[in-house]
Amino acid sequence: MSERVKLSNRDTARQYMENTYSLSTLAQALMEDFFQAALLFWLPLVCLPFGTVLALSRKEGRRPVIAWSVVLLAFIMILFSWVTVPASDSSAGGHLLLSIIGPTILMALGCFMTIFTGKIPVRRLPEPARPVGLISLALGVSWLVMMHLNSPPIWRHQVNPYWLVWWPSFLLSVILLTSFVTGALLMAGGNRRKEASLMVFFGLLFLGLLLTVINMDGTLTTAEEMRSYLWLVSADILGTVIGILIAVISVAIVVTKYENSLPEPNTVLELTAEEKELILKHLGNNLEGGNK
Repeated sequence: MSERVKLSNRDTARQYMENTYSLSTLAQALMEDFFQAALLFWLPLVCLPFGTVLALSRKEGRRPVIAWSVVLLAFIMILFSWVTVPASDSSAGGHLLLSIIGPTILMALGCFMTIFTGKIPVRRLPEPARPVGLISLALGVSWLVMMHLNSPPIWRHQVNPYWLVWWPSFLLSVILLTSFVTGALLMAGGNRRKEASLMVFFGLLFLGLLLTVINMDGTLTTAEEMRSYLWLVSADILGTVIGILIAVISVAIVVTKYENSLPEPNTVLELTAEEKELILKHLGNNLEGGNK
């Protein structure tokens, strides 16, 4: 009987030591994954805005070169975080950025060429750049559509969850942005109907793409799934817009109350003849090229 008790005690002690070792091993692995994610993903992510601010704060010396080098290195580390820290769920963001960087560059170049061949006062591009920009923009959008229909970004043997959120967010944001720009061009722009018509065209194009996405199944995604994400994205955007409006209204109320609380300014005496003559002299020197 005593030998059986000793054996059971030994088995219990052995099992306890094995459980303790497994827990310590698990904790050590989790800490290693945490530090790897902090070093290879979150630290580069923090370096992006700080490096950009440092690079733009000064144009001379070595600071801009070093800062932009840090930004480039941090961006590359984020792009390949799904390889360097595959255990971190946040690396899905880096995988998404790497997946959409090609069409994003094409669309950015297309927008740049299209905008800077329009009615701008400085650094206008030659007129043939506009059709090239439109083609580049169309290629970028077509690339994204083909990704949705045939080959969405795959992360951990499934569709990247960030893609499911980003894709409807991008389409809806472009529709809202084109609507805002169209209204601004028609109300504040002078003779900007051509540009407004172009914005309306792009808005309708992306609206058609959005309707296609939420009504047509892809290879690895369903229309019902995209509709559910679209509702979530719409709620996020609506909440963001409401928050911005509340912030603007709050600032306007505070500024208005502060200005109303200020005393009336003192009246200014009328200009003398000498002051008027001096002002006319300065205006003549600056507007008419000075005395010749």
